[in-house]
Amino acid sequence: MIVFKFYPENRAKFRFGDSGGKLKEIVSSDQLFSALYNCAVLLYGSAGGENSLLYSLQKLIISSLFYGVRFENLSGDKSKEILFLPRPLAPISCRKQSADLLQHKRTKKIKYLSAQAFNRLQKKWQNAGKYFDFDLLDFKAIGGNFACTREEIESLSLEMDKLAGIKLFNFYAEPKVNVSRLNGGAEDFYYQEEMELTYLQADQYLIRPFLYFICREISDRRLKAVVRLMAEEGLGGKRSQGMGALGEVTEDEWSPEWFEGGGRYYVALSSIFPRADETDKLLYYELTERSGYIYSQQGRTIRKKRVRLLKEGSVFSDKIAGRVIDIRPQGFTEHQVLLNGNAFLIPIGEV
Repeated sequence: MIVFKFYPENRAKFRFGDSGGKLKEIVSSDQLFSALYNCAVLLYGSAGGENSLLYSLQKLIISSLFYGVRFENLSGDKSKEILFLPRPLAPISCRKQSADLLQHKRTKKIKYLSAQAFNRLQKKWQNAGKYFDFDLLDFKAIGGNFACTREEIESLSLEMDKLAGIKLFNFYAEPKVNVSRLNGGAEDFYYQEEMELTYLQADQYLIRPFLYFICREISDRRLKAVVRLMAEEGLGGKRSQGMGALGEVTEDEWSPEWFEGGGRYYVALSSIFPRADETDKLLYYELTERSGYIYSQQGRTIRKKRVRLLKEGSVFSDKIAGRVIDIRPQGFTEHQVLLNGNAFLIPIGEV
């Protein structure tokens, strides 16, 4: 199990969008697959049998692009990284928890759990009630949205008050003007939404947010070159304006034990397009829509088919596989337009 990590520069800007043009916090696995596939074509060509990497990519099982936080000790001591996973969509409530409205708001804001916190939550799944018997207030929240265990924070010797109020990324709208190509005059005034990753300093630490995704296996070693090209090309929209630069790329390993064994219930770490016989295994889920235009070297502006996928954090009553589908519209014959809906799952509950 390989983890690819990307370390953007301070105040790096991104525009990760959905079908409605609104900004997203993460890049879903199907969108990440499209970026990797296009970079594979750019690097090795698209001639069928000559680029076997394209066939390997269709079997690729990857997570969505998530966040991590790196704490760099400015005194030169060892640094620490915390990787975050999406919060499951299943109910999380402690039977002993009081009905305090303020506490409910605090737990509702949590969107991501550190790997250690997620591992602790995994073991609290209740098969009978189909929920997690856990109090999220036992975790400490960085910026309100990123929860980690007390031990992770205490090992850094940082004051929790400083971490609770920070913002690792900001969303804002920047004013823009369309300029006429005919006379150079201003035409339309509008606002462009952007996301910015920001470095912060707390005591002796420099806090650096970064991005990462998990890859189950690599059958073709050329994928590493494709990942590095994607980091150079950038990810998301408005790259011509300097957005989307992923920065330095590193590789790490994630223990495969995380994704093996456990109970018979599973949480999705990717967007999924389930097969027809897998829909009865849905327990908790949200849908997200994909649409837009075909990105092709032919240069034709043609809309893809509109489809709906299951979001990250969806919970299933059994293991599913998902599938890759062709979403090219009728009459488009130049090439396939693939959407990778393969399922990347992690088990929850005890054996």
